[in-house]
Amino acid sequence: MKTYQVEIKETLCMTVEIEAENEQQAEEKVRQAYRNEEYILDSEHFAGVEFTTKEKEMEERFRKQRRHEHER
Repeated sequence: MKTYQVEIKETLCMTVEIEAENEQQAEEKVRQAYRNEEYILDSEHFAGVEFTTKEKEMEERFRKQRRHEHER
């Protein structure tokens, strides 16, 4: 039996309206507010999920092969 690594990546999304002089200032204001926990994203903001699967054994074989090639 093979071993697999399955990565689960969830995406949360929130759109915020803010007044600013330009795009950079708008983003900086929202980043600062986010850091100050003024915007909290939770399950209500769920936008999707991705699954990525890799065979662990293949990855290890690839690393060993690369090491062997570098030793030559």
